[in-house]
Amino acid sequence: MNAEELIKELQTLPDEMTSSERYAAYARGEEVDHIPFYYPGNGSTLAPLYGYTIEQYRSDFEIHCKVMDELHNEFGNSISASANMGLKGVGEAVGSLVVYPVNSIDYISDYILKDYKDLESLRFEPASNAFLQKKLNHVYALKKHYGDSLPVGVSVAGPLSTAASIREPESILKDMRKNKDNLHKLLAFSTSCALTWVETCKKEFGKVSAGIADPVSSSTIISPNSFREFSKPYLKELVQGITEITGSAPGLHICGKTKPIWEDLLELGINEFSVDNCEDLSELKNSLGRHMTISGNVPPVEVMLNGSIDDVIESVRKCLLKASDSPNGFILDVGCQLPIGTPRENVYAYIYAAKKYGRHAKKGQLCGGLL
Repeated sequence: MNAEELIKELQTLPDEMTSSERYAAYARGEEVDHIPFYYPGNGSTLAPLYGYTIEQYRSDFEIHCKVMDELHNEFGNSISASANMGLKGVGEAVGSLVVYPVNSIDYISDYILKDYKDLESLRFEPASNAFLQKKLNHVYALKKHYGDSLPVGVSVAGPLSTAASIREPESILKDMRKNKDNLHKLLAFSTSCALTWVETCKKEFGKVSAGIADPVSSSTIISPNSFREFSKPYLKELVQGITEITGSAPGLHICGKTKPIWEDLLELGINEFSVDNCEDLSELKNSLGRHMTISGNVPPVEVMLNGSIDDVIESVRKCLLKASDSPNGFILDVGCQLPIGTPRENVYAYIYAAKKYGRHAKKGQLCGGLL
């Protein structure tokens, strides 16, 4: 299928429900027009489609809003306000140096915690921290621009990933063997910072939704035993805290291999688990599908960035075949962050395939569009 044919086919698949109506009905176990799906990418990766750099999207409020409007009008992305800490936000707030390239993702060039004797001097104080105040003011500006009912989303890193924004990741891996007590203190501090941010956003903006990303907890990086000792207890505390603050359990995404810790995830209290494309959705469904919603996992690089339109369509179809009948629900998504440079036609192909093969979706049943 070429791009022109794709657009014509997509026009024959109009939505019959709003996104909020679809999610609510699907959660109740009702049949919906098509499978719920997360739109691939946002302005932080797709701004170049409209002639802007990633830096312009980050720093220019008018461009930020214009890109969100363009994505909404072209692809149907929901407009919301992001109060995300991301993977590096806590680290930057307490003093790590983050570099923001003009047209690429940010990275940490210097970690604040080189010696654990300095841990007690670190402060995460939203009321006085310039970096955190800038984030809050950005959300207020968005709510003023779009209306006070604009939904607010908060994403925080898992405690181990947060720690890796404060102290060099290689040092943390060494600490797991040689400096356990201090690492536990850092993880407790990281958990406290994340909960403080969620609580601050709840107080400032009222209703908020929250999610957790935790790539450092991946079995690709640490052993299952290390996960159980250093990550799991603090993740559980974070999930419980977010649930108490917001009234809803958060979802969790962990990059890379996670199968060795799937059973551990049942004890965290999350309501959704998003899996990387290196894991099999059928296996995830059989392991966790009775207990929580699962989501995934179109490959972001091999398929979304480098694949053809037909590759994207086939990948979505296979994901739906493997997991759309998951007992507690399935949400289509890419396996990880959408890469900068993803072709416009591949975003269309993802949406087209979700609507075509995901027709007549209901929890616990294969989508009617597959039959």
